Amino acid sequence: MLNWTGHPLVDVGTAALCAMSKKDDPRNLMLEDLDAAADRMSEYYFSGLMTSYNSCVFTMNAYDNPSSGPEKRKEYEGRVLRAHRSRSDPGATQYTCPFSGEIASHLIERRQMPLLTGEDVLNFYPAGRGFLPIFGPYLVALQALPLGGRRIEGRLLIAHGDDPAITLAFAEKYLADNQRLLSLVKSGSLPLTKGPSSDLEREQAAVDAKKKTKYPDAKAPGTLIVNDLLEIYRVRMGGEFRSRPDVSVTAYWLSNSGQGPALEIFHLPAQVTRFLRIVDAAPHGTRWRSLVAKAWRSPYVKEASDNEGEEKKSDRKRKKPDTPQLPGGPGRSRNDIMADLFAIYEHGFMDAAAAKNFLRRHLLRDTLISGVLKLRGPETTDWPLTAIFIKEVMGMDERRIEAIKRFADRLAEHISQTNDKGLFRGLVYSQRPWEVRNALTKAQRNQAKDYGRLLFGLEEYLDVFEADSAVGFGDWSLSRDLISIRLVEQLYSKGFFSREDNRELLTEPEARADEGVT
Repeated sequence: MLNWTGHPLVDVGTAALCAMSKKDDPRNLMLEDLDAAADRMSEYYFSGLMTSYNSCVFTMNAYDNPSSGPEKRKEYEGRVLRAHRSRSDPGATQYTCPFSGEIASHLIERRQMPLLTGEDVLNFYPAGRGFLPIFGPYLVALQALPLGGRRIEGRLLIAHGDDPAITLAFAEKYLADNQRLLSLVKSGSLPLTKGPSSDLEREQAAVDAKKKTKYPDAKAPGTLIVNDLLEIYRVRMGGEFRSRPDVSVTAYWLSNSGQGPALEIFHLPAQVTRFLRIVDAAPHGTRWRSLVAKAWRSPYVKEASDNEGEEKKSDRKRKKPDTPQLPGGPGRSRNDIMADLFAIYEHGFMDAAAAKNFLRRHLLRDTLISGVLKLRGPETTDWPLTAIFIKEVMGMDERRIEAIKRFADRLAEHISQTNDKGLFRGLVYSQRPWEVRNALTKAQRNQAKDYGRLLFGLEEYLDVFEADSAVGFGDWSLSRDLISIRLVEQLYSKGFFSREDNRELLTEPEARADEGVT
């Protein structure tokens, strides 16, 4: 009756039906399972519990048309929510359902499937049809779409994986979230406020213009997808996911609203999901989670206002969050590490600039504040995490990673023994290639003069700074950043920064120069 199709909207709806029936294969769904699912959707959709949510998925008129009486609603429920048992629409059976290959039983438009055109609009359909033909059970699956997704910033967010098991795992998680919220709505326990609330775990509270509660809204879609993928891996990696190959995940963030239809697509390729799976597990998991925990932004509690215009005006002027603050978390706020991971493949290919920004921001330095650079502390300066990132996400080969590591280790030994603070500053804080080269050649001369041997050879230098790689030929700034991360880690372990006169090296005014100058 039902099967995976490869279409994200249909598959996520199908996954929601599986989750509602506690089955992991749509081929095992029976007519009775769809009956039970239709009963629950009828209760949720026609009662007004999900009006604000469904309005961005199916439009306001699909389930909450104020002009529809009880008879029209009953007819709509029978035709759409119980399409697996209803009679075929006139003229539908001459067409084939594009999702299943079965003979179509219904003709649908944007009220039944997001991002279609309206009723009788001929654009984008063959033969001037004006509708999309579909087989009844798949129409029921599409109606379950909101339950398998999340309402985020006024739109629907769904996750679709190469492996249906990932799609199903996301749908199960989001169904549980929606059922939790529906319980709060039915019991009248939603907070009568706008913004983060201690009563909501993974979203923020919302109210309408009349100060009535709306279906809660989550925040930061990219952060939520990465966070939930990590949680799915943690729960299932010891079981059925252990032997599965790495998969890519695509998130669709869309609105079917007539005033502002929209679609944004976020892609997490297999190399990023593999990176997440590796760093979140032993032996790296503790360090990675510590890093992630510090990257949550604190949401602010919005002060209530009786005047909506004043409230918006206040938002524009807001520079500091109101108090008291709640801790950040998935659905409540953005996590900078997770958001920056999304940015690396935002345009469908690996953005080298975004990847280098991730390295500098999260593995080397704290945020630049008032023109001062502060290196990360020893608890978050981690070469193994860095090596995994540049191998799995940036595609650098292991031979070059090892060459950079050996080069940095040799420099760390030299700096620790000679207390060469000039070389440290030249490597870590310089902004131009010639400044880095000058620091290295000066150290090379001093090493030859004082000890009668070289600090590094020509081949080693070329392997580190001039070798071709997946991120471009001779990317000196990337090499410099990687050397800096390893250098700081090694000097911490040697107690270099414990010396009184070396502590100042951890914080330096940023040189005022463009990093792109070569």
